[in-house]
Amino acid sequence: MLPSDLKERIEKALIRNAETDAKHITVEVQGSKVILRGTVRSYAEKQTAEDSAGVNKVENRIVVVPTA
Repeated sequence: MLPSDLKERIEKALIRNAETDAKHITVEVQGSKVILRGTVRSYAEKQTAEDSAGVNKVENRIVVVPTA
């Protein structure tokens, strides 16, 4: 699978998953590694985003910023 195809597949998975706010998450593919960046409201949302990537090598740089 091409890196651009993998990136698109992961972005679509994030959008489909109702537990993540995909507009605050960016996806980068470097070879076989996926890097997630952005902010989410909870640790559970961060973990869901990582799980949505569906690959073994995920570098999760998402920051949890709880809402008031």
